[in-house]
Amino acid sequence: MKRFVFICIATALSFFAKAQSDSVKLAELKFETIFYNFDTIDYEKPVSYIFKFKNTGKADLMVKNVIVSCKCTTPEWSKIPIKKNKKGFVKITYNAGTKGEFYKTIIVNTNGKTANQSLMIKGFVR
Repeated sequence: MKRFVFICIATALSFFAKAQSDSVKLAELKFETIFYNFDTIDYEKPVSYIFKFKNTGKADLMVKNVIVSCKCTTPEWSKIPIKKNKKGFVKITYNAGTKGEFYKTIIVNTNGKTANQSLMIKGFVR
């Protein structure tokens, strides 16, 4: 009898734990692309690219911050919460102040399932 009661309690607890995990709704960020190549650009002429994303999660997505690797890169992003299945953007402007090849990493910080998403731009300044 004790064994039967134990099995019933264990089963009930596992269903309760499953229900708890199902009730946790998270946002999820899905970019169309995480890499952009500007190819060859002109010295001291800023260029921009818009990284588009979709919230594929179950809760509103909020981009909290966008961190760039140097002052030569300026981010802009969707400031309002992105609803489930809706789209947002991160716009990156690179100010070509140094000649030669460049590689820049951008970190997008969100409230989503994956808190930080990396983006990358590259090119050559002539």
